[in-house]
Amino acid sequence: MIPPVGFAIAALTVMLWILWSDSIRPRRASQAMYALRVATYLVVVGVLILNRLRYPQSFSGSATIAVILAVLVGLFGAFWFGRRLVRRM
Repeated sequence: MIPPVGFAIAALTVMLWILWSDSIRPRRASQAMYALRVATYLVVVGVLILNRLRYPQSFSGSATIAVILAVLVGLFGAFWFGRRLVRRM
């Protein structure tokens, strides 16, 4: 089983990579892709929060900080792609 801090770091890595790759892409993605990204970011945020609330004994202080940081990046990413989705409509 992956430790909580590992899951948070993996989520951060993937979410930041998706944000970065979208910011340098010259051509915009389709509306469906933006909707999928918003949904994915919100699902990851939900899973991180649910795991933190359901299994508090598994989280150290540094793991909790990593989860909080990943949740903030996830919410920012959902807002970022949601804004781009609305702008395209």
